[in-house]
Amino acid sequence: MRVAAGNSDSGSTPTVVLVHGSGHTSRVWGEVQAQLRHRSVAVDLPGRTDRVADIAEVTIDAAAASLAADVDAVVDGPLVLVGHSAGGIVLPALAARLGDRVARLVFVAGLSAADGETVMRTVRPDAEADLAVRLLAMREEFAGCMLEPDLSIEGVRAIDARTAAPLDSLNYMEQTVSWDGVPPDLPRTFVRCLRDRIQPRALQAALIANCAASDVVDLESGHTPAVAVPNALAAVLDLISTPATSASLDTRR
Repeated sequence: MRVAAGNSDSGSTPTVVLVHGSGHTSRVWGEVQAQLRHRSVAVDLPGRTDRVADIAEVTIDAAAASLAADVDAVVDGPLVLVGHSAGGIVLPALAARLGDRVARLVFVAGLSAADGETVMRTVRPDAEADLAVRLLAMREEFAGCMLEPDLSIEGVRAIDARTAAPLDSLNYMEQTVSWDGVPPDLPRTFVRCLRDRIQPRALQAALIANCAASDVVDLESGHTPAVAVPNALAAVLDLISTPATSASLDTRR
């Protein structure tokens, strides 16, 4: 977990909670946090660093519980929850746990599903059965594995990011998403990456609909803007997290 103070006043100013995507850890947000004016907390999903879990078996609920505990340990006051790619799948469950402290959800190229659906049904409806078989095989092959595990942890195997990324994604995408406990009027922003080779425009449109985004902000970036354009992403997140300027965010083209 990485905490950055930012330059904004405390109190009613929300803290930006950054949830990474598959194949990453909280370190991916480092350059973004360095530029954010708002206080921020970058959290690690289970199955990596010191969050002990089998990365192939982490459930959405377990991930949300772990992240909520991390946030509660270091943050008081309002929150803006940001999920990149597969991190977006966890946002509804995390928001439900954190309750009315959550001021907005932000999906940065975020994967999402409607209530009671899986992301797989949106992303690869033609290959659901085949990918389910593949995931079972990968779970067996990589049982007990973690990404960048802390060296003090015993009894786990380390896998590299290239191996972890598809395993991480498939694990979350095949689980049913619930929006229970998330107010229907909670503002939701989708940050659409215009140079994203993983998410073509039709898929982006489906994901925007799935998360019921109230606004869309375009960013000239590939799929991982935290790495490609951290300064631009930080500026977008600061804008989104400032209530006085977030009323008319929709910049879709």
